[in-house]
Amino acid sequence: MRTTKRFLILAISLSIGTVPAISETDNKIQPTLIKPYRTFITIKKYNLENNGLPSKPISNVRLEMKFPGGIQAQLPEGGHYWSIGNNQSQDINRTFEIPFSAIQNDGFAFELTMVRSGKKILPCRFEVAQLSQFNRTYFCRTDVAFQQNQNIPQDKIAKEAVEVRVFSDINSSQSEIPKDVIALR
Repeated sequence: MRTTKRFLILAISLSIGTVPAISETDNKIQPTLIKPYRTFITIKKYNLENNGLPSKPISNVRLEMKFPGGIQAQLPEGGHYWSIGNNQSQDINRTFEIPFSAIQNDGFAFELTMVRSGKKILPCRFEVAQLSQFNRTYFCRTDVAFQQNQNIPQDKIAKEAVEVRVFSDINSSQSEIPKDVIALR
């Protein structure tokens, strides 16, 4: 009975944005509020090693992102594409601020899709946990091994990647907090 009650209190606490604390003196669970913190995602860079189309070495690319609560964003803004050639990198350095209401259990999930004219690439799915404890960098890459297992010729294997940084103001100095963020709503 006690375990069920503790689990129920834990589940309710987590759903309303609190963290349960257990008092050592009376062994009771007491919810404590998590102080809101600012959370950011910076799309750092896009790399195109090979677009998989030997006769067309230049591609038109954009990035699509899905965040908690149905929030969506595109880069470049407006759904436009930018041109990039094989063996080139595009610095992006665009930062989005995730609303604190989208943070659940000290984390959140999001998807990033590389959209390239003439090629369908499945999205990368990220699950960010323990956000208040540390910052991190992720890479979204095309699956080269899968393409090789499909017997795709080497010159037609798509090799591209996006570098993403996820961070909060808890673990960052004031100078690291960007001034030109895009607020997601």
